[in-house]
Amino acid sequence: MIRLKKRSAIVLAVLAAVAIGACVANGPDLLALMAFRPAAKPEKAAPLVSLTTVQTRDLPVKILAQGHLVPLNQVDVRPQRNGTIRGVHFKEGDDVEAGQLLFTLDAADSTAQFNRSQAQAAQIKAQLDDALRDYGRSKEMLKSRFISSGAVETSASKVEALQAQYRAALADVESVRVQVERTRILAPISGKAGAVKVYRGTLAQEGNANPLVTLVQFDPIGVEFNIPERHLAAVLAARAGNALTVSLQTGDGSEVEGRVTFLNNTVTANTGTISMKASLPNKTQALWPGAFARVTLGAGYSKGAIVLPPQAVIEGPAGHFVYVVTETSEVGIKPVTLLYIQDRQAVVEGLSGGERVVLEGSQNLRAGMKVRVMGKDARRADANGAGGAAS
Repeated sequence: MIRLKKRSAIVLAVLAAVAIGACVANGPDLLALMAFRPAAKPEKAAPLVSLTTVQTRDLPVKILAQGHLVPLNQVDVRPQRNGTIRGVHFKEGDDVEAGQLLFTLDAADSTAQFNRSQAQAAQIKAQLDDALRDYGRSKEMLKSRFISSGAVETSASKVEALQAQYRAALADVESVRVQVERTRILAPISGKAGAVKVYRGTLAQEGNANPLVTLVQFDPIGVEFNIPERHLAAVLAARAGNALTVSLQTGDGSEVEGRVTFLNNTVTANTGTISMKASLPNKTQALWPGAFARVTLGAGYSKGAIVLPPQAVIEGPAGHFVYVVTETSEVGIKPVTLLYIQDRQAVVEGLSGGERVVLEGSQNLRAGMKVRVMGKDARRADANGAGGAAS
């Protein structure tokens, strides 16, 4: 063990002597190596960006909204008297016209009552005619003093009583006639029939909660939608100038234009919106009640709107902003208010128009940085620099 330690010490001494000899022999080269330092990294090039110029335009004010199609007229058809259904004169889903016969009820008892009331009225009319003749003869006989004035007054009273009875009989005839007419149930409006809830032989009862059928008007059709209250001033101004329009797209992509028929008198405080209604033609029945609809409300023109591509507007923690580039290619931050996006253009507030803003390459930009502008001038400058280096 002692011999092994002595040998290790001798080996280490030999290695140390060799290292010292190498340092003496190569002293200048070793000092140069120790003095070597890596070359400094070249300064990072300025970011390359593309710019767009903020423009001022007169844009049509288009307010996009979502709503639902609603019928302008809808009627639940119910019987106005009790009776057994004897006939259903249409099919479910048919387009019916106002006044078209839909159902007939059993009218046997009503017809009998009508005939009886007519007979009673005719009987009273005959009695009245006879009383009128007697009253006329009484007046002639009074002139000749064959009868007293009391007899004439009695005859006149009889005429008046029969006249009252006759009017009552005519009222009874009219009342029964109405009951007979109610055995024929007609369509009160033109529209499309829904599901039929009764069949032939069913007892139709007045006051039943379930209607016989529901008729829905399709042409014209309505649409209900809400708009944010910030658009109210523009809508009121457009309505005052008869410039308010409304349109929506059908399922096949075609556009249908209509007219605004209702603007609510209050703003809903919970949602900050105001409800509106519009009427649109629907002859082809491409629009269906209850369906979802994308509505475009036209509210005139916005004079001098500030527009730029939407991708130039950046959303940050404090709101929207854009990077403005000065003539010296220095970047500045400009806060803006994004009003809306229309026709692939962002309409903003906070700019005056004519500014150059960053369109692409905004990653990692900071205020005060220098940038290189992408474009013909930048490419020409790069080409000249490359030629000078080659020469």
